This record gives sequence, C-alpha cells and structure tokens, in this order.
Amino acid sequence: MSKMDRRAFLSRSASVIVGATLVSTPGLMLGDRTFSHAQSPPVPNNNLMDNKLMDADARALHSLAQTYFDGAYEMDADKFASIFHPSSSVTKVGDDGNVSVTPIGMWLAAVRNMKAPKQQGLERHDQILSIDVDGELALLKLKLQIPPRYFTDMLSCLKVNGTWKIAQKVMTSKT
Repeated sequence: MSKMDRRAFLSRSASVIVGATLVSTPGLMLGDRTFSHAQSPPVPNNNLMDNKLMDADARALHSLAQTYFDGAYEMDADKFASIFHPSSSVTKVGDDGNVSVTPIGMWLAAVRNMKAPKQQGLERHDQILSIDVDGELALLKLKLQIPPRYFTDMLSCLKVNGTWKIAQKVMTSKT
C-alpha cells in the first residue's frame, strides 16, 4: 500500500492499536506513531464528535479486555457472560487437529468447572496486543496465561445497543 493510500485508509477508519502489558504502562499506537496515556493521540480528522466516539470506544474495549482477563484469572463464568453476546461461540483447533465451535452456553458451563489460576496462587500474564475499531465492529487480540498453557485470543466484537459485546472468540494455545 502506498503512503498516500495508507493515509487515506487511516483517515477513513477508526483504527486503534494498543500495545500494552497490563502490568506496565500501556500506550496507544495510531498509524506508525506510539503514544503513552499521558499524551493525546493525533486527530485523524477535524470532526471532534468522531474523535470522542473513537476515544470512548477504545476505553470501552480496553475495559472489556480487563473484564475478560479478570474472568480468566478467576474462572468467573458470570464475568465472561457479561461481555459475551448470548449468540456467540468459541472456535479453536482441537488436539485432534479438527476445528471445534462451541456455543457460549456450553463454554461457560465448562468454565464453571475449571480451577481458577487465582485460587492456585499463580501470577497473571495478561497482554492486549491490539484493538482495531471500525464503526460498530472491533477486533481485540489478547495474550494470557492459564498455566501450563499460553493463549492467544482474537475477540470479534460488535457494538450492540451502544455496548461492546464479544460476538466470536477464536483461540489457540500452547504449553
């Protein structure tokens, strides 16, 4: 993509990439510039209302990610249920190499039977790799650890009645 095409693309989309480890000071990256929370990100256009909405969406999605991390650390199905849309599902490649799609209700039932990393006194290793927003659609890429496994989760989110919800979770893990 040429530099001019990239600028046009960035001016049309409300794309926010967050490279943050929740333990350290997170920062925002728009285009190819990185900003700490103490700085203001560049204004992609002159429409103040669009910028306020973009900032509000980024904050809301960051909060959703934090609830997600807390739910995983505490194995709290109710926390997860609060951020997943009721029609969502979880998709992964199983140990047998086949793709499995699990409705959220079944996945939450399994979460209720898991031992929480918090109960085991294990440390947290949560990381937001990116948040990409385009209107009422967002994609969050997260990393977390539930020992002995390390997970990368891609959360497709939709803004439903003004609230961000996870519509689809696609995950992979390794030991």
